[in-house]
Amino acid sequence: MYYTDLQYFPTINYLLTLVNASLIAFSGDVTYKKTSFMNKMELPGANGIVKLSIPIKGGRSVKALYKDVEIDHKTAWQTNHLRTISSIYGNAPFYPFYENGIQELYGSDVTNLFQWNLRCFEFFVRNAKMSNMIHYETVVGDNLSMPAADINTHVDIDLFPAYHQVFDDRVGFVPNMSCLDLLMNVGPDTATYMNQCQNKLH
Repeated sequence: MYYTDLQYFPTINYLLTLVNASLIAFSGDVTYKKTSFMNKMELPGANGIVKLSIPIKGGRSVKALYKDVEIDHKTAWQTNHLRTISSIYGNAPFYPFYENGIQELYGSDVTNLFQWNLRCFEFFVRNAKMSNMIHYETVVGDNLSMPAADINTHVDIDLFPAYHQVFDDRVGFVPNMSCLDLLMNVGPDTATYMNQCQNKLH
């Protein structure tokens, strides 16, 4: 069993770690990390990396278990994130195939960060056709004895072959972005791409 936290549309490096594990346990019983990818994702925009952050009740002072962290809806963050995603990927080859699903996702009611990230992750796995490559369960009880691993501590960017990104003619290829970038640009070949990354590990 590989215990880890659950990211907001996780990075490709994170995804590669999940693919290589026999069984994943997404833990809600870890302390929320303000500087982690629990509430943010990164996308390659026209002028460089765009960082999208989900506002959290309590802000930087929040001290709680991940499973208890609540999203702050004082700002229209879902509308803003959706607008940014549409702006970046409007010309991506596979955006039209997932547009309705993304709009439905960001139009849904959500209060809990862990549950929102799980919803986003399941959206990705389902549309990337990777259900047979990633086996996971959620752990939100009080008996977790194993700490969650910090997957993004060490990242070897050479593991990630270049693929077409919307703005690579302006800013070049940007590796290890959110898996959402991979889905929008590679679509049904996402699993094939992840297999290529796996082969570089061996």
